[in-house]
Amino acid sequence: MELTLVRHGEPVRGADAQARFDPGLSERGRAEVRRVAEFLAGEHHDAVYVSPLRRARETAEPIAELTGLQPVVEDGLAEFDRKVGYTHFEDLRDSGDPRYAAYLAADLSPWETDAETFRREILAAVDGIVERHPGQRVLLVTHGGVENVFLAALLDIPGMAFHAPAYASISRVLAGSGGRRTLISINETGHLRGIRAEGSGEQPAPAGSVSR
Repeated sequence: MELTLVRHGEPVRGADAQARFDPGLSERGRAEVRRVAEFLAGEHHDAVYVSPLRRARETAEPIAELTGLQPVVEDGLAEFDRKVGYTHFEDLRDSGDPRYAAYLAADLSPWETDAETFRREILAAVDGIVERHPGQRVLLVTHGGVENVFLAALLDIPGMAFHAPAYASISRVLAGSGGRRTLISINETGHLRGIRAEGSGEQPAPAGSVSR
């Protein structure tokens, strides 16, 4: 079967404290997800799974509208920040916040979890989806950290920040029996041409990492 991973669009800035904890999409983020939805509507998919976080659910909405598929919420696709709330990673980087260095070092204690727990939850969720959809094509609407961990495990790359997936980017994986996984593409962004791209936000890639 084939997995198509979609990162959420750009989250909104400047919301009140409650909205910042689990933000929706910015105006540009909505433009990004409309583009990715229109692009994916030209392909056949059998199911859509989505993280429970608002930025991912709002990314899945136009995909559902154009494909006619009802997104299924999968808790195991949620980002590691689910307990403490969202922060734009470019803000952490630019301000010298120690959480930025912690993430690059695979230390998730500032987010009240750890890298191994996060990895185990992601792989279990994806394995369950693969088992439920043999021979089918499935969309996963999720987050940069989730994609990094899942693809790093597939490629046997240590750590959890080997690349910086763009907002509303696409990656594709073939998932066979016996846990076999084959990477088809990573960080597709051609469908986003014309939308100004800034730093991808959540998961910055460390120096020497795979470029996009």
